[in-house]
Amino acid sequence: MTTAETIDLRRLEHAQREALIFPGLDKLRPGQSLRLVLEFNPVPLVHLLKARNEFAIAFEKEGPPDWILAVKRTSPIRDKKDELRAVLQELKGGGASEETKKKAKDFLASVDAKTLGLMEQELIREGISHEEVRQSLCDIHLEALKDSLVANQIEVSAPHPVHTFMEEHKVILQSLEDLSALLADLKTRKSFAEFGPGLERSKAIAHHLVEAENHYQREEEALFPQIEKHDITEPPSIMRMDHAEFRKRKKELYQVAHNPDGSDFMGFRAKVTELGDYLSRELASHIFKENNILYQIALQVLTPEEWDGVKAHCDKIGYCCFTPAGAEKSGDVVELDLRPLHPFERHDRIFDLWNALKPGQTLRLTNDHNPKPLRYQFEAEHKGLFEWTSEQEGPKDWIFAIRRVKS
Repeated sequence: MTTAETIDLRRLEHAQREALIFPGLDKLRPGQSLRLVLEFNPVPLVHLLKARNEFAIAFEKEGPPDWILAVKRTSPIRDKKDELRAVLQELKGGGASEETKKKAKDFLASVDAKTLGLMEQELIREGISHEEVRQSLCDIHLEALKDSLVANQIEVSAPHPVHTFMEEHKVILQSLEDLSALLADLKTRKSFAEFGPGLERSKAIAHHLVEAENHYQREEEALFPQIEKHDITEPPSIMRMDHAEFRKRKKELYQVAHNPDGSDFMGFRAKVTELGDYLSRELASHIFKENNILYQIALQVLTPEEWDGVKAHCDKIGYCCFTPAGAEKSGDVVELDLRPLHPFERHDRIFDLWNALKPGQTLRLTNDHNPKPLRYQFEAEHKGLFEWTSEQEGPKDWIFAIRRVKS
């Protein structure tokens, strides 16, 4: 009986792990095995290897602190380079059939990131652009991951970071629905006069979409790095590319909506329609991928301690003006940054959050001016129910905490 080779991957960087795992697997002949030792649950690797239909997978130990995975080759190695070339050729024209998508999903499940990168470089030398390769494969790659995660769907409640992200997604999706309705109306209009109040609605929607920026910042700075520590690099990379494109389009939409003067209406209509159609379609698709793929991957691999770190980092960055009450709670503190809100929105937002507080909880506010009028209102209407603490008093920002002492 042949003794299986053991590779200890603990405490290695992502690139070092890949440099050991996949060459080791490629050397296996049918019937031979490789033992992998890791310090975390290798969920994505297991999904990938199972999808290849070339290996039998078994856990010898399922942590903590260590996981030992036994991988036995059951089928010969496929010619992956020719397979990728054929798949890309079929995807190249767009509008790929379900059969072609299945071929692409099977292929992506059969290769590691390093091997894929090397093959991409060869295709680039043959005249195919890097963007062309990524654009053809990234959505199908994510869809393949989704299929492997559905059976293990995990749900969380407030104040878990994923719950907050998903609640914010609901608000963003509502803005996209409003945008779609606006576009349907805009396409029937022939002048600014006909468009009427639609112009103000377009400004409000564009403003709301731009205000989602720190939602993306929290994902990119707090969540994605933790996912990448578990050797999961492709999904966060794809999401970052999406974010960059959305930022550009949302800023353009904001500029067009807020500066219509000097534009002819037909030019305005064409530009808003182009940007709005793109965002309505692509941003909604992006949110679906994050909710059903990226967040599920994170929930399966991050430890409770890592989630505590993500939450603390999110609290430090801050939340959107539209983050639902309760989702942004950190223990007994509810954070609200008033600066991005229009003045007419601030009053209702403050008192919605205040009224939802229980005794002992605190509403912590950041404002761009001295909150004396608000302090007077609390003294007049809520005397004896609160404690007011000033943490920063200008000159640019005022930060203050209002603690509910009783109902």
